[in-house]
Amino acid sequence: PNHVPSKDWLKIVKTPRARSKIRQWIKNEERARSISLGRDLLEKEIRRLGKSPNQLLRPEAVAMALERYGFEAEDELFAALGYGKVSPRQAVSRLLPPEEFQALTEAEEGRDKKGERKPSRSRPAEEGVRIRGIDDILVRFSKCCSPVPGDEIIGFITRGRGVSVHTADCPNAVSLMSDPERQIAVSWDGRRKEPHQVKIRVEIGKDRPGLLAEITTAISSTNTNITQADIRVTEERVGVNNFVLEVSDLKQLQATMQAIQKVDGVVGVERVKSL
Repeated sequence: PNHVPSKDWLKIVKTPRARSKIRQWIKNEERARSISLGRDLLEKEIRRLGKSPNQLLRPEAVAMALERYGFEAEDELFAALGYGKVSPRQAVSRLLPPEEFQALTEAEEGRDKKGERKPSRSRPAEEGVRIRGIDDILVRFSKCCSPVPGDEIIGFITRGRGVSVHTADCPNAVSLMSDPERQIAVSWDGRRKEPHQVKIRVEIGKDRPGLLAEITTAISSTNTNITQADIRVTEERVGVNNFVLEVSDLKQLQATMQAIQKVDGVVGVERVKSL
């Protein structure tokens, strides 16, 4: 099979020249994917506004946008879109004369007021996140840290998989920060109350009859649902229980953990970032 360079290769190769070549290959590959993503985002925004991409992306219109942004080639514009440095809406505003863009915006606002605008179905249910002015992009919550609303979050453009959202203190996010061109501003959408899965670990000092029932009752008292449970008790009656819960935000998670901590026999409750 054909193998392509990855960042893991940087840990193996010995010479600076080899490292330099690998870094350059990775950078070129990520730029190519960002150009493709940027073009896709722009075309979707143009269609959403009721226009044809072929019409708006005429050479003279693109040349005007490039001049306004100070770019030399259209791939620079698409890369900026893919990296999240320019929003699709901003790019459309540069492709049109100001009065025509204003007319489009007013028409869009009119459709919103009448309820004629169709909701976007391109994004998955796993949302609740705003991506810096972009309406139509795939969003994934990373299972390595399982962010929930209320967590400080950071977004990264992934290769062909939209935007991955991590908690700001996630070890994987910290390593990804070494590539700032892939970072994109994200924030929680306070209007959405979708359930988010999160894992907690409950340590028991000494098991006793009815203890598990009391723990599950404490969880239910905060209207929190249990989707998975892993109950382990040693011969010494010491236990470590892992629960996967569905919560709407960090506040609900904290309230649930506090309720569990009050149960007699529970010696510790902690959040486990990885599902």
